Amino acid sequence: MIRPDQLERHLAGRLAPVYLIGGEEPLFVREAQDAVRAAARQAGCDERVLLDVETGFDWTRLAEAGASRSLFGERTLIELRMPTGKPGTVGSRAIVDYCQSPGEDAILMINTGSLDGGQRRSAWVNAISKSGIFVYAWPLPLAQLPRWIDQRLRSMGLQVPAAAKQLLVERAEGNLLAIVQELDKLRLLHDESELTLEQVREAVADSARYTIYDLADAALQGDVARCLRVLQGLRQEGVEPVLVLWALARELRLLTALAERTPSTELFRRERVFQARQGVLQQAARLAPAQVWRKLLVRAAHIDQVIKGVTDGRAWDELIQLSTVFARVVRRGRS
Repeated sequence: MIRPDQLERHLAGRLAPVYLIGGEEPLFVREAQDAVRAAARQAGCDERVLLDVETGFDWTRLAEAGASRSLFGERTLIELRMPTGKPGTVGSRAIVDYCQSPGEDAILMINTGSLDGGQRRSAWVNAISKSGIFVYAWPLPLAQLPRWIDQRLRSMGLQVPAAAKQLLVERAEGNLLAIVQELDKLRLLHDESELTLEQVREAVADSARYTIYDLADAALQGDVARCLRVLQGLRQEGVEPVLVLWALARELRLLTALAERTPSTELFRRERVFQARQGVLQQAARLAPAQVWRKLLVRAAHIDQVIKGVTDGRAWDELIQLSTVFARVVRRGRS
């Protein structure tokens, strides 16, 4: 498995017969697909066959596409579009068979969305990894977003002041496609390479799209200001308070258990915590005594009563208090 930023070096050499491109960051997935298409054209793939995997899809079409030869001696790029990443038993066997004997005059690119751990370890994915290239696009960590925007600006020949970069981070936080669209718009609107804060502010729309997990991440990072931005976005998008509370309470339960010395391996397995997140939780749990996390968990239980109408109060105001206190505990522990 390689990252999208490692793909360019690979494509500069001999192309593989099979590519699997998927992931959780749509922009990186799209750009990786575009890069393979461009490399395939450069390698003589002037024909393109599209296969959309839907209910009742005939998997014999994959083998037929790989075996067919062009009348004009041209190579073919076969794009198998499988958004769910679930080929089923027949499809899995068809992909494995293709990888064992790929088409001589064809390059197969399988496009999919996010794949869970089981899917990434499946037989058909392993077959692709052995005979071709598996490209997976993980989400960009928030801490790397400013640097990524810097790189994008340089590649486009644009310069903006630091305050404008921060505005881009805040307005399109977590939505890389939106950031690229905004940068493209700025380049079209202004001929000059050096842009002012006012020009960026006028051009950039509020493209941030938040999830309940963004709020939990902000609290774990000790970022009070981001907690408030995410909560405002969730409220405007009509997210139910009970879902927001669930995300915060789940983290608080984990932190309380870790602070009380619950064995982490069993806890993470039972709660299905991704490995990449385990270290963050373990570090945060050490920033405050167990009773502090327990008190916040009690507060979450009170908010649950408010949401259900059992206790008086305003759910969103309570969620603001809980998330910002959560974030301050983390920030205070780090300082």
